[in-house]
Amino acid sequence: MVGRQSTIFACWLIIGLSLQFPQGNAWAAPEILVPPAAATIYARQPTTHLVVRQQQNDSISRTRVRKDDLLFSPQGIWQAKNGEYYLHFRLPLIPGKNSFELIPSGKNVVIKYRPLRSLLNVNFNEKGVSLFHRNELLPASCKECHHAKPAQPTRPIDEQAQPLCFECHKNIVENNWKHSPAATLQCRACHQETTDPNKITIPVGKVETSCFQCHVSKKAWLKMEHIHGPVGTGDCTVCHNPHADQNRAQLWAAGKDVICVACHTDKKDLLAEDSSTYYIHGIIKGGGCIACHSPHATDHRFQLYKPINDLCVGCHTAFKDVVKGHPVGGHPVQGVKDPRRPERTFSCTSCHNPHGSDYKFLLIGDILGGQVCSQCHY
Repeated sequence: MVGRQSTIFACWLIIGLSLQFPQGNAWAAPEILVPPAAATIYARQPTTHLVVRQQQNDSISRTRVRKDDLLFSPQGIWQAKNGEYYLHFRLPLIPGKNSFELIPSGKNVVIKYRPLRSLLNVNFNEKGVSLFHRNELLPASCKECHHAKPAQPTRPIDEQAQPLCFECHKNIVENNWKHSPAATLQCRACHQETTDPNKITIPVGKVETSCFQCHVSKKAWLKMEHIHGPVGTGDCTVCHNPHADQNRAQLWAAGKDVICVACHTDKKDLLAEDSSTYYIHGIIKGGGCIACHSPHATDHRFQLYKPINDLCVGCHTAFKDVVKGHPVGGHPVQGVKDPRRPERTFSCTSCHNPHGSDYKFLLIGDILGGQVCSQCHY
């Protein structure tokens, strides 16, 4: 009798479940529109969008994205005319592999994130790279809700459609220092190479062509004798964020020093609180690298604003116009060849390290025992 009652109860439970949870299209699994499975994403900011299309059911209000112990709610849920729902998530990324789970469906999303600093060696067409906008302003799956108003073919900068970009890309101008085309919604000034208002372009390679359309005076840098690598290779975006960033001039790090040692790693120790270098030139933690070096181009070696000695006496004024007599009478300061570096003329840096040293006065050796003098007089 007990067994029969259990069987009856089980039958009613099954019937109840079938009534409570209807089958068919209403319970179709959610579809992840972007990014595709195992996608590779290049981005300047460590975030991406995940868009899910889902049929009407009770689980929509419970749909979340999980990463480890974190849950992310959709930033918005929109119903299309055909009754389908679109859920938009904004997810944080870390360099390398990122694994997410769409719950309660249990679908997994794996994204490989590569921080973007330069466009010179990026191939957006390699296998697995996800570009939400390939060659059109609005992907087909989005046109159910989003509507772009095409501009006249004679107006390559589509002022009507561009606010549409900011429905998703508002975060690119949330920082304090904004590039004017981004701040004024002129996306197409850089992202359009044709007059077709429905086509967009992701700049690749040398972006100086786009930059110099407005920054026309900067072309003069390319005619100078000593050009900073990013300028010479044509990619301003190695240092500058083309949209907005937290530092002046849209630099992605502090421009006077931190951004410099990202490439000039041999100087990184000079900025550390526990630097292994005993004596550090004060200007480095004051005005920074750019107090002496132009970050773009000059006609002087090492991208210095002036010849070495002229630059040094700008602060060390007591030595202005001194040609001989330092550190002892008759000793040259300039105007002769450097015995240590025959390709150069003698200068302050023949004896002093302009960045840092383990020896007093930033000397290249210990003043005791003649270790500085013996560098030339041996």
